[in-house]
Amino acid sequence: MERDKLLKKIDSIKDELINMRRHIHAHPELSGLENQTAILISGYLKNIGGRVTESVGKTGVVADFGPKDKGFIGLRVDMDALPIYENTNLSFSSKIDGIMHACGHDLHTCIGLGVAKIIKDLNLKFGTRIIFQPAEEIASGARWMIDDGVTIGLKQILGVHVFPDLLVGTIGIKEGILTAAAGELKVEILGKSAHGARPHEGVDAIWAASKVISGIQEAITRKLDPLDPVVVTFGKINGGNAYNILSEKVNLTGTIRCTNLKLFRDMGDWLNFNISSIARSCGAEAKVKFREIVPPVNNDYVINKVLRDSSISILGHENVIELQKPSLGAEDFAEFLNEVPGAMFRLGVSGEKGCAPLHSSKFDPDERAISVGVKVITESIVKLNN
Repeated sequence: MERDKLLKKIDSIKDELINMRRHIHAHPELSGLENQTAILISGYLKNIGGRVTESVGKTGVVADFGPKDKGFIGLRVDMDALPIYENTNLSFSSKIDGIMHACGHDLHTCIGLGVAKIIKDLNLKFGTRIIFQPAEEIASGARWMIDDGVTIGLKQILGVHVFPDLLVGTIGIKEGILTAAAGELKVEILGKSAHGARPHEGVDAIWAASKVISGIQEAITRKLDPLDPVVVTFGKINGGNAYNILSEKVNLTGTIRCTNLKLFRDMGDWLNFNISSIARSCGAEAKVKFREIVPPVNNDYVINKVLRDSSISILGHENVIELQKPSLGAEDFAEFLNEVPGAMFRLGVSGEKGCAPLHSSKFDPDERAISVGVKVITESIVKLNN
């Protein structure tokens, strides 16, 4: 099919995809609970002739198109929502209190459906496998699907994520590291209780915890190479029983982000040593647990070039932005890249009035981005078949 005819066909289904997106947006489901979303997706894919497999990685859906025996070009899109109360006042706002598609996965899902509807009519050398992944927000769904065999037969894989920093109609391309590795940090500070009026008779775990929180930030700036950024954020703190008693235990929970994979894998020992040292300086003891969640998204050079060339062909050179910095956000698309070469791009979704950040209760992306995503991905799949 000639490119002009292909683009016109994509334009002809944009209203259908927008309506589907609005339905999904109004009926969001949390990670691992995407049952109704999966049913909707599966029905759509079966209706257009896809070879559909359900319950892959719990609630995931997979659709294959084209030849079965020469390998597949993959597209991964995610479909879970977030525990956020929506505050957009849209006519299709979430009908489920406290749950919202605030990260654009409803757009991603509909991009996947749009690619499926177009790709089914193309005579390509390789098959196309579209992967509708659950539980990206808890960084688990990719591994669930991989464990269920979704990457078997895959030659290459593409990914997309909406990006409020870019205008609708533009694409962000990044060579190499696109997103950071992410880990979870749990710290238990152990002190000794005493009367609040006589703190010298005990060990104040709250004081020690405050030293850890500030001290580890200072240690990062003085002990680590600033050209390899590391972010430590404590998002939860719990300790103490009464206003006039020294707390004997405080629990801290946080996240670590880092783009250097070797450094990331050394962070557990580094954090244990430095946090324990800070706690001891206060007379307290620290128990430190570090868990790796996902590695960085490291875009394959060749596939990233295909995404760039495809975007330029569709949108023009001026609308393809070379991103200079990686994001310290995390993406479990990285798990697929441990199994098969691939690349992810950023999809501009900011309209005339701008767009609130990801994970905001006011997140309202420009829906015209759906057809842009379908065009770029379809063109890229065609190029990867040449």
